[in-house]
Amino acid sequence: MNRRASIVLDFPSEALLPRRPASLGEILDAGFVLFKGTLIGCVPFSLLAVLFGHLPSVYQLLTGQALALDESKDLIWWLLMLVAGLGTLCVWLIIMLRQRAALVAAASAGNADGVAGGVFADVLAAVRLLPRALLLLLFAAAAIVLGSVLLVLPGIYLLVAFWPALAIQVFEARGIRDSLDGALQLVRGEWRHVAMTLVVVAMSVLALFVIGSLCGLLLFEITGRADLAKDPLASGLVAGLLGALFQPLVIAFTLASYADLRHRKA
Repeated sequence: MNRRASIVLDFPSEALLPRRPASLGEILDAGFVLFKGTLIGCVPFSLLAVLFGHLPSVYQLLTGQALALDESKDLIWWLLMLVAGLGTLCVWLIIMLRQRAALVAAASAGNADGVAGGVFADVLAAVRLLPRALLLLLFAAAAIVLGSVLLVLPGIYLLVAFWPALAIQVFEARGIRDSLDGALQLVRGEWRHVAMTLVVVAMSVLALFVIGSLCGLLLFEITGRADLAKDPLASGLVAGLLGALFQPLVIAFTLASYADLRHRKA
């Protein structure tokens, strides 16, 4: 569990933020710039994550089962849930590596034109990293749940403190326990700053989701298909498209926060 991963991927944090403590505005701006510069290359993968996430629901619709979560589920549904979870996590890793590729290109050539290169290598790296990333998230989730059950505050603290753990595992080639310990060390003394960043990111994504949903409803009205707003399939399509945009955005904000924490501890 504590062995270092065999895949070492340097993270050029200086290409994202200057080597000094950054303000919250600078972190958000850097994350948005990274998101905007890699959007075209990342959206196909995030759409794939959306498709993975809808596999269990599609199976239920095809087999005439109720979509309610309180209904009993068969073995195939649980297997599809597992495939959806693993597929989504793998896509997140690919997006992280694609955004890193853009930073490497920017650091080496002054632009992000090289983001299209090495896609296959990033996909293979994500597949190799997947088992460790899954175990990391499971251990982190267990610690957060345990902390929340025993006392609420430890769970909240760990929820924030473990935010950069996946980036540490991917880019610093650390094992599971070392990644979690590394996240705690990075956030130590900076918890409030990280928590504020996380809150602002969550509020920004929520606001953009609401705006996107309203734009979708407006589009239905303009096209004279207001009835589609009540159609679960159409509303699910809108939510899926918005999710495909927000996944690379959240990951870009996460990488910007990780870069800032590295500079603060340098």
